Amino acid sequence: MSQQGRELSNSLRFYNYYTAISSNLGMALIQIEDTIQAKEVYRESLEKAKNFQQTEFPEGRKSGTLITANVDYANVLALTGNYSEAISNYIAALELTASDDIDGLFIINYNISESFLELEEPQLASKYLNESARLSNQLQYDPFNAGIELLYGKYYVQLEKYEKAKSSLEKSIEIANESDYSEVLIEAYLSVSDVYFELNDYKKAFESSKKLSVLQRDKYKDESVKAIQNARAKFNADEVQRRMQAQIEAEQLKAENKRQEVTVLWSSIALFIASILIVVLYISFYRRKKLNKQLVEKNTIYLQEKEKSDQLLTARNALFSRISHELRTPMYGIVGISNMLIDDKKIVGENKKNVQSLKYSADYLLSLINNVLEMNKLNRSSNLTLAQENFDIRELCHHAVESAKFIVPHHTNTFHINISDDVAKIYNGDAVKLMQVLINVLGNSNKFTKNGDISLNITKTENLDNYHSLDFLIKDTGKGIDKRKLNDLFDESKFINHNEENEGTGLGLPISNKILELQDSELTVESEKGNGTTVKFNLKLEAVEVPFEELHREASIPEQTLKGIKLLIVEDNKINQLVTKKIIEGFDGTYDLADSGKAAIQMVKENTYDIILMDINMPPGMDGFEATSRIREFQPTIPIIALTAVEQLEIEERMKDSSMDDYIIKPFKSKEFVDKIFKNLPARD
Repeated sequence: MSQQGRELSNSLRFYNYYTAISSNLGMALIQIEDTIQAKEVYRESLEKAKNFQQTEFPEGRKSGTLITANVDYANVLALTGNYSEAISNYIAALELTASDDIDGLFIINYNISESFLELEEPQLASKYLNESARLSNQLQYDPFNAGIELLYGKYYVQLEKYEKAKSSLEKSIEIANESDYSEVLIEAYLSVSDVYFELNDYKKAFESSKKLSVLQRDKYKDESVKAIQNARAKFNADEVQRRMQAQIEAEQLKAENKRQEVTVLWSSIALFIASILIVVLYISFYRRKKLNKQLVEKNTIYLQEKEKSDQLLTARNALFSRISHELRTPMYGIVGISNMLIDDKKIVGENKKNVQSLKYSADYLLSLINNVLEMNKLNRSSNLTLAQENFDIRELCHHAVESAKFIVPHHTNTFHINISDDVAKIYNGDAVKLMQVLINVLGNSNKFTKNGDISLNITKTENLDNYHSLDFLIKDTGKGIDKRKLNDLFDESKFINHNEENEGTGLGLPISNKILELQDSELTVESEKGNGTTVKFNLKLEAVEVPFEELHREASIPEQTLKGIKLLIVEDNKINQLVTKKIIEGFDGTYDLADSGKAAIQMVKENTYDIILMDINMPPGMDGFEATSRIREFQPTIPIIALTAVEQLEIEERMKDSSMDDYIIKPFKSKEFVDKIFKNLPARD
C-alpha cells in the first residue's frame, strides 16, 4: 500500500504526500530490519522534498515537508551508527523549524545531543542538551523531563563526573517511575548501574541490575500485547480504507486528476493509522538493540571480575592443601601413638579408659581438622563420605561426654546420659562423625553453662527392618540464646558472640549440621535467653548383633601377619617413622628405614624389598614422586604405596601421572594399612 501511494504521488505537485508516505514505508522497513532499503527510501524522499520547494504550495507546508524528510533520513543514519551524517541532517531540520514549534525544537535538539553523546563528544553535545532542557521546562511534560535527566546522566558519565551522573540518573528514574515511562526507565537503570559500579557501591549496582531485568521482562510482555492490539487496529484501518474506497467509487469521481488526489489522500490517512503500529514497534526495536549492546559490554566486565575471583579461589585452595598437610602430619603421630597405647597390655584399668578417651579425642580432632579444611567443599556439594563400622553406642556416648567435659573443665557441670532400654547395644555407621556431632553439641552446652545440668537422651521411635530411628536430645540449663541469633547458628560466616571465653571457631554447629545432612537429618535448636537450650536430631542406624570381643578384635589380635615380608619405609619425620615401625612390628613384619628420597634410591639398589612405603613430602631436594620415578628406572615392578597427608582429591589427581601403585592417607587405622599392603603384594606360590 505504501509503495502504491508513493507511485501515485510521484509528481512535483504531490511531493508533500510522497514524503509522508515514504516516512511510514521507511519505518516499516526498519521494523523488519531492512535498514539498507529504508535508507534508500528516506534518501529519495529527501530529494523529492528539496524539489518540492519549487512548487506553488505555501512556504509553511514546503518547509514542513523538508523538516520531516531531514529528520527521517537522520534517524535511519543514527540507527545504523552514522551519527556524524545524522547530526548534519538534524541541524538542517533545526534551521528550518519555526521558533514557536517548541515540541519540534525540543525533539531535534534532543536527538542532536544524543548523537554527539553516542560519538563520545560531550563538549559538542552540551549546547544542544542545555537547549533541550530549556525547552523541556517550557513544555512541563514528565516523559521529556525524564529523557533530559537521562541524557545529563550520560553526559556526566563521559566527563567522569560520577556523582553528578548519579544525581541526574536517579532523578530520571524518579520521574520515569511517576509517568510510567518504561523506555527511559530501562536506559536509566542500565546507566546508573554502571555509575554505582564506578563509585564502588556494588550493592546498589546489583539492585539496579535486578530492577533492570524485571523491567525488561515486563517490557517484552507489554510489547507482545501491543503487537496484537496494533495488528487489530491495522485490520480496522484496512476495513475503513475499503469502505472509503467503496464510497469514492459510488460517488463516481468526475475527473481522473481529482480521483487520483483523493485516492492519495485517503491512502495517506490509512497509512497514518497503520503507522501507530510501526512507530511503537520501531521505538521498541531500536531501544532493545541499544540495550542488548550495553548488556554485552556489561557481561564482559562481569566475566573479567569472575576471572579474578577464580584466581583467588585457586590461590585459596593451594593454601588449604598446604595447611591440610601440615596439620595431618602431626595428627598421624598422635593417632598412631594412641593406637599403640591401646594395644599395650601393660596399660589397664583407669589408665586404659584414659587412653581410649585420648583416642576418641584424637579421632574427633582429626575429623574436625578435615571438616574445617573442607568447609568450602561442603558448601558446594556433599563430598564428605561416611564410614561404615560397628560401634557400641553407649560407650561412644560416654566418651563423647568425657571429651566435652575437657573443653571447659572449670564450669563443673553435671552430665547425665539417658538411653532407653530398647536402644540396641551395637550399631553400624560412622562412629567418628557421630562422635563429632555429639562433642560439638555437648561442648557448646558445657561452654555456655556454669554449675548446671547437661543431659544426653536417646530414644528409639520406630523400627525399619534392622534399622532403628533414634532421636537424640541434648538439653542444658545454661544462659540460652537470643531468638534473634538462632537463624545464624548454622551460618559459618557469622560468629555468634556470647561474650564468653574459649568460644572456639564458631564452626561446630555448621559442620555438625552438614554431617547430618549427608544422613538425611538436621539439627533443630530451641532456646530462650536465660532458659537453657535444647538441640535435637534424628538418625537411622542399622542395629547389629556383634559380640564384644569381635567388636574390639582389631585392637587386640591382628587378623593378618606380615611375617616374611620385608618393607622399605621412606619417611623423614621421626615421630611418623616410629608409628609406622610399630604398626609393622605389631604384624611381625621386617623393615628398613630411609629418611630421604636419595637414601631410598640407594637402598633399593643394594637390597631386595617386597614393597616400598613412600612418603610424598620429603624436603629437601626430592619428593616421593621423583624418588619413585628414579626407582622405576631399575625396579619397574616393585609395589610402591604413597603415604600422604594431603587431601584425597589432590592425591588422586597427582597419582594419575605417577608410577606409584596405590596410596593411603595419614592418619590411618592399622587394619586399613595392612589390608592396603596385602592388596598390592604380588601373589606368592
